[in-house]
Amino acid sequence: MLIIMDKEVIILFSSLQVTSSLQDYLEVILNLLKEKKTARVTDIADRLNIAKPSVIQALTLLKEKGLIKQDPYGPVELTEEGRRYALKIRHRHNIIYGFLTQVLGVSPVSAEKDACLMEHDLSDESFERLLEFLRGQKIDAGLKKEIDWIDGPL
Repeated sequence: MLIIMDKEVIILFSSLQVTSSLQDYLEVILNLLKEKKTARVTDIADRLNIAKPSVIQALTLLKEKGLIKQDPYGPVELTEEGRRYALKIRHRHNIIYGFLTQVLGVSPVSAEKDACLMEHDLSDESFERLLEFLRGQKIDAGLKKEIDWIDGPL
């Protein structure tokens, strides 16, 4: 049996009811923090190709859910819950992207777009079955490491 996250985290994710749009914000914030060590409204807007007021509105919702922290006009930080949620989203994205490119031979550009769509709507059961399937495939070391991931550092 494969356990991706502990029960506490699964309950957290199911109780938060975070839309796919808000999940995209969390993933972008996580990526910006990794790349630039900071995530500002302007950077998030640029990355998502949307207006700053839309970003501010989404960040307000994420703050209400306890997934981010931000002082007025300051950088955006993920709370511990927000970081774990964002890592889960990125993990799902990476697994789906790897499956599409390495197993199905989909082009990287198409796989990136498709993984962004699928990561939000694929059920936990289907995702677990995908992981089980990938364990039996010849895949690169990076994807194998991603499959075995439980909860990693930012």
